[in-house]
Amino acid sequence: MKVKCPKCGRMLDVAGLQPGSVLTCECGNAVAVPKPGTSKRALFVWVGAGLALLSCTCFGILGAIAIPNFMRFQSRAKQSECVINLKTLHMAQATRPDSDYDPVLSKSQFLPERGNRYAYFAGSGPMEDRSGPQATGTEEAHAIGVDTFTHKDQTPVTFNQLPPDVARIAGISGECPDNCSIAIVCAGNIDRDSTLDVWSISTAERQASDGTTIAPGEPFQHVNDLED
Repeated sequence: MKVKCPKCGRMLDVAGLQPGSVLTCECGNAVAVPKPGTSKRALFVWVGAGLALLSCTCFGILGAIAIPNFMRFQSRAKQSECVINLKTLHMAQATRPDSDYDPVLSKSQFLPERGNRYAYFAGSGPMEDRSGPQATGTEEAHAIGVDTFTHKDQTPVTFNQLPPDVARIAGISGECPDNCSIAIVCAGNIDRDSTLDVWSISTAERQASDGTTIAPGEPFQHVNDLED
């Protein structure tokens, strides 16, 4: 029995060799001894199936790496909503005359576009409700709720859900107009687990828990919802 080397075409004598044994051709190519009665077509089908299985395995491994990274990238992009809105609200408060800060957000003309995934807090007072097609309770609101009407998969975030150390700094501190500051907090659940993503910004210089100085107008992340 002879088998043709697929690389150089030389006929190899495989008589007496067990099916599945590997024979090395003079050209250096390894040739497997086929089972009796195995046609070339069947052999090509077997090799093709093996390659297809290998490809599926490789794509599965690549997918297991790429998909979580893509989802993490999307979540980081969502965090930019919070950072941009905090900076906008800080600017509106910081430019008020004589540091006359006010937790009523409408007085600072702060009205984020609908579709917000984060809730915003300038104190523990009333919250603007965005669970319907029209926002309600805007006029005296100290907070703006998550737009659960636009994002059906999002859950509301309330002031009581904020970490205690963050809730304590939200709103006005000190005596206005000469010696006071205001801190605004945003919080949202951007990856559908039980952890909130929590940031804040203040008109005053402050210290992080590790002693790092946080400059006025600099957003600071208290809880990272993307951490494993």
